[in-house]
Amino acid sequence: MKALLYSAMLAAGFLATTALAQDKVSLRFATVFDGPGLELWAPVIAGFEAAHPNIEVKIESTAGSGAAVYPDVLRTSMASGDPADVFFLWGGSISAPFIKAGQVEQQDANFAKYGWDKRFPQWTIDRLKQDGKQYGVPFHGQGMGFFYRKDIFAANNLTEPKTYAELENICTVLKTAGIACGTTGGKFGWHVMRLVDYFIETSCGPEVHDQLNALTASWDQPCVVAGYQKLSDWIANGWLVPDFLNVAPDDSRIPLYQGKAAMIVEGPWFEPALQQAEQDEANYGFFVPPTDHEPSRYSAFPEQWMVASGSKHKDEAAVFIDYISSVDVQKANPEAFGASATIGIKPDCAKLPLTCQIVDIVQSDRPAYPPTDQAFEKELMDSFFEVQDGIVAGKLTPAAGATLMQERADAWLAKQKG
Repeated sequence: MKALLYSAMLAAGFLATTALAQDKVSLRFATVFDGPGLELWAPVIAGFEAAHPNIEVKIESTAGSGAAVYPDVLRTSMASGDPADVFFLWGGSISAPFIKAGQVEQQDANFAKYGWDKRFPQWTIDRLKQDGKQYGVPFHGQGMGFFYRKDIFAANNLTEPKTYAELENICTVLKTAGIACGTTGGKFGWHVMRLVDYFIETSCGPEVHDQLNALTASWDQPCVVAGYQKLSDWIANGWLVPDFLNVAPDDSRIPLYQGKAAMIVEGPWFEPALQQAEQDEANYGFFVPPTDHEPSRYSAFPEQWMVASGSKHKDEAAVFIDYISSVDVQKANPEAFGASATIGIKPDCAKLPLTCQIVDIVQSDRPAYPPTDQAFEKELMDSFFEVQDGIVAGKLTPAAGATLMQERADAWLAKQKG
């Protein structure tokens, strides 16, 4: 009798253990983290799994290509009916198609449940709304500007420019010294886009630039031609490292590291890259380039976490997002959240002084303009890159580029109406 009872207890224990194993949720987490980023996030994931032993997190990372490839990876997984539960994505037009297709879970209820509406700067929350509804939870507030070699500037008696004319003078002096003013990578398009966006902001001003992004103003106008002309002039004058059209963005940093170029347009992710490349940070500075307009704007964008509408674990996904966006978790893992959108989070300024400088700007009331690839949907963005590359390659004049861009915009608008 005792033997039977003991056997029954063993069986019950086995069944209970099996049930617990079956109840364990495997949460898929899609990101663009590179190798070092994955290392920084390892303790974050381990901490979450320790706090939630019924959930394991599996990271699926697509690194190195930015918005050129990763959104397509997401589209493929969603079309197959097997999407990641939680995924990283940029805002604006990059996330809009997923929302329009009903592939993203609305988060308004979770904002109220977890108090997320009080956790992030209002501008990041507002930028991530679509039709007044909240689909994304802020991750980063990313501001961009010019990182530059302070030692090269000092050796040539140069200081941070206060006007666009002063910036051009810097480029002229550096060219005479045999140093490229800037470096950029044309592969995927978005790295060069940062320069083009700045040139258009400078030539057209904030109001017209916003109208161009909204397609309520014509791209075939003199200020756009002037913006494209700046790109053409920087290439013709030898102010940019030559033959950059097929260079990957990460590789475009090498001339800066080698002292062959003095500036590059990047955001807060660049300082950890400097450290990983074992660069002497004392040689680097950061400034927001002058536009000669008021308000003086800079390029900035929020990044977000989203939950797939096809996820089978939406509640666990919300728990995970709440955990990784919390003040306590981020303070315990500061290097994993360098440009966090969570209020009260700032990196160690002794370790990341340039990032701290950017965070101060992003958390201020200084107005910003979005990168064009967050204003245009992919089809129209492809046209933007087509024009941009045509000017870089010398196949289009700035005037022809402005005309072609408006033709593409007209065709895209007509297609939306049809």
